Amino acid sequence: MKHKHAIYPILMSICAFVCFLAVAWLFSDAVQPRWGWTMLLLLPAVLLAFVALPAAKGKLKETPTYILTTVLVLVLLPASGLYTVILGFLTAEETTDIRYYTRAYEVVKDEDGVKGIFPEKIPADAKDIEFSYMPQVLQGGEVFELSYTTTADKLSEWATLLKKEAGWYGPDREWREINHLGAGKTDEIRFQLYWDGGYNHGEMSCVLIDPDTYRITFYYTDW
Repeated sequence: MKHKHAIYPILMSICAFVCFLAVAWLFSDAVQPRWGWTMLLLLPAVLLAFVALPAAKGKLKETPTYILTTVLVLVLLPASGLYTVILGFLTAEETTDIRYYTRAYEVVKDEDGVKGIFPEKIPADAKDIEFSYMPQVLQGGEVFELSYTTTADKLSEWATLLKKEAGWYGPDREWREINHLGAGKTDEIRFQLYWDGGYNHGEMSCVLIDPDTYRITFYYTDW
């Protein structure tokens, strides 16, 4: 290379791009990846490339090249680190978009009371769908919930299956009273699939069926 001082910003730009790829890969398996926010981490590589290009053409002299590159590295390195932390918290926020249901299910599919029972995909005949997934971050709990209305026949099919799988089933209010967990909805039938017995913190999975509104709710939590 004729203008060897351009090697410095070129190498720094490549390093910044590699770091971007590493962060993108790290967050790619999130239930709802924040790709738009992640793309901002390309900015350091782009800015350093803007220094490298004129330096390689000889339009930017050696001293300005070293100064500009060093300043950018000193500013962008800690800024990118801080932004990555912020991006991590953004990625860990609650997901309610039903398009990400399957990705959320993949996270909890092998948990007690979920495996082989919760639907892998939202049924095509489901209506009034409500979905929520909160990943487990720091001291927070993981919560997965899917609720929708369906037909009486479908509810009957679910009830038949759940009676075989549940360790306890009956009125939701009764279960809550027995376990001192406050009042429940009197019209819902609870199928308790798993509970490790924890009150403030613990793992639980259950399904609730409301025969009056033809609504079924799948619920899993782990604190």
